Amino acid sequence: MSKLTPAPRGGYTSRKWLPVDVREAFGQQEAWFNSGPVSLLQAKALHREWLNDVEAKIANIRAERKGEGRTLTPKEARGLAGEWYIWYTSQQHGDLAALREYRERAWQSLYAGTDGGVLSFDDVDKVYLRPFIADEAKTAQFLAAKRLQLDRGSRDLFLDYVLRDFFAALDLLVRRAEGDFGEDRYAKRFPRHSGIANTSLTPWALFERWIAEAKPAASTIDRWRGVFVKLQSDFPGAAAALLPEQMHDWAKGLITAQRAAVTVRDVWVVACRTVFAWAVGQKLIARNPFAGWRITVPRKIRMRETKAFTDDEAKTILTAALAMAAKSKSGAAKRWVPWLCAYTGARSGEITQLRGSDVSEQGGIWAIKISPEAGTVKTGTARTVPLHAHVIEQGFLDFVKASGGGALFYNEAKPKRKDDPTNPRRPRAVKARERVAEWVREIGVNDPELQPNHAWRHTFKKIGSRADIPEKILDAICGHAPATVGRGYGEADLADKAEALRRFPRFKV
Repeated sequence: MSKLTPAPRGGYTSRKWLPVDVREAFGQQEAWFNSGPVSLLQAKALHREWLNDVEAKIANIRAERKGEGRTLTPKEARGLAGEWYIWYTSQQHGDLAALREYRERAWQSLYAGTDGGVLSFDDVDKVYLRPFIADEAKTAQFLAAKRLQLDRGSRDLFLDYVLRDFFAALDLLVRRAEGDFGEDRYAKRFPRHSGIANTSLTPWALFERWIAEAKPAASTIDRWRGVFVKLQSDFPGAAAALLPEQMHDWAKGLITAQRAAVTVRDVWVVACRTVFAWAVGQKLIARNPFAGWRITVPRKIRMRETKAFTDDEAKTILTAALAMAAKSKSGAAKRWVPWLCAYTGARSGEITQLRGSDVSEQGGIWAIKISPEAGTVKTGTARTVPLHAHVIEQGFLDFVKASGGGALFYNEAKPKRKDDPTNPRRPRAVKARERVAEWVREIGVNDPELQPNHAWRHTFKKIGSRADIPEKILDAICGHAPATVGRGYGEADLADKAEALRRFPRFKV
């Protein structure tokens, strides 16, 4: 038996040992109750409710294992009806005239279930009306989307609650069709729901609004666009009507032989979760259907010990780059980008977007400025990185002088059309970065577990650490955020970085 025990700081606690067969599902051996600072009478009421919830969970775990329907407590059935209300009112239901006519017919059906007189939900023949509510309120569709099967008693309890909410839902839909988008006070009675339901906003509409408000990088829009094209195609209705269980099933269905689980988790789900979280914060929808669950990703087996280049791989790339003639922008990228990445640890995209004006001498130190003004910088913060003497000796400054102040590694062109915010043109610097990666694969550095551009960051950190360059200086050169707030104080200046880079050994080719 679970009994109440006075807590040291007021209120009461209790615990209940869980049956062995359900402990794994609960994730613990016993369930704990804490009433908080309330009276004994209140604690007893809360304790009874808690015990009912625990017993219901135990029964549901066992029922689901047997393929039987779930059992709901009255509180759970009420909460489920509230969730149905938000789901139902979030969908399109026809024009104003049709809604008014439908509401009138629904009321007539309700009166048909009474013995006459003053209408009260307590007086209606619920057995008569349950099939009507199940059909008209689309409860079967709702429960299927939630992957929820109820036992007979719980289903009847749920439908009885929906009966009370159904006509309030119809009234709300009529008001919305009339142009009244004021606060839905009826929805306040439901736990955890604000009642916000803008049926005009589809998933794609949320994506468009998020782009306009958040102004993300073009690369992010480019990568997430396909996610919302697919989501809009599969669920063209109101974004507010999407259910967490429904979206979980959708996300799991995206995993194919061509699309790995890690891609679905880190790109598809993250994109949707981010945009819907923003929409909740903007009071556009009531909840985020991509929150509260996750995609399980199998542990990846790696045959490669390091993400950095081996000495032979680095030598192959740099030797080929050294032999490359920089007669075109594409040739210049292959000639200089690997060497600049090797000696700065910069992201390859930060190098391919460099302009001649970003190379300058400061206090006797030649450096490049990696700036969001030139293109995408992951941290959104500009930084100045000294040039290694080996790069200067190879003639990089002469190349910059001959190139002028514009883009060094791609041909600039004036835009011929206005960009669609949801489908921006891919930056030329990005295309230059991709061409360098393809070239690296072509010359024989083609290990599928190796990133042909990004591996230079790992290589730079590895070599820099061996050269006893402080981690704080390496982070400052690479553009990594400080590991702690404290490390963010006393930032390394250009002279500090240049002094450290003098200890960075030369690549032998």
